[in-house]
Amino acid sequence: MGDNGRLGPIHSPSMTQPPTLHTAQRPPRRKRTSLLVYVCLIISLVFVYLGTEMIRDGAEAGIPVTLFFGICAATGVLQIWPQLLQRDSRSAATMLVRYPGPLELKAAKGKLLVFSLLSAGFGGVILWMLLHESLPPLKQLILWPGAAFFLFGAVMLLVRAAKNGTSLRLGRDGFETQQVWNGRTIRWQDTSEFSVINVSRAVSKLIVFDDAAVERAGTMGLNRHFVGRNSSLGETYGLTHEALAELLNAWRKRALEQDAIFTRWPDNQ
Repeated sequence: MGDNGRLGPIHSPSMTQPPTLHTAQRPPRRKRTSLLVYVCLIISLVFVYLGTEMIRDGAEAGIPVTLFFGICAATGVLQIWPQLLQRDSRSAATMLVRYPGPLELKAAKGKLLVFSLLSAGFGGVILWMLLHESLPPLKQLILWPGAAFFLFGAVMLLVRAAKNGTSLRLGRDGFETQQVWNGRTIRWQDTSEFSVINVSRAVSKLIVFDDAAVERAGTMGLNRHFVGRNSSLGETYGLTHEALAELLNAWRKRALEQDAIFTRWPDNQ
């Protein structure tokens, strides 16, 4: 309060410098999980070698064996070194300079193409087994949907890569996730903090958060049951999971702090 009774200028740390960025906590059991992936990678490489030897000997099963374990090996490599598909090396602090935006991040085409190829490979191996081996009806009943799932997934990933329509747009009021055919806008006021969790060996990481709009609609569904939050982001848009979560938290903090400053002015009450 100034000497003449008027409100003095309000100073906020967020107006002069970026908020402190906290490094995401390392998921539990990371070392044990990594060791298991290394073991699976070594086993897969051994079977790739055996499969190539089977191909040299003229064995018909050599091709699907080599292909299947080659895909397993490639998946293991990407689990151990996810930075191989990381396109954007900028830090959260660097990108926060763009506040209030808009800041748009695109999904890495290379990542989509690689996972499309892996999905097509799994589907192709299952389809080969169905067409070339005499399997009991129960196994066929299980494997046909599996082949369809992986092959359809490969096509969808390929379409997403071709259209380049998967993006994340950060703005003053919230963020928008855009897929090829649909989009979703979420306000910062409705979100909790973002965190990175380990889900399973198949889906190693997700960025999770709570969205108040989802709670109000009563559509939290399976997300709450499996990951403890009602919303998640599976795509990282060229960043690591930790870097994207750090950026979202810093951007959200800046937006909410400036909202609080705005509402304290007498004319905005």
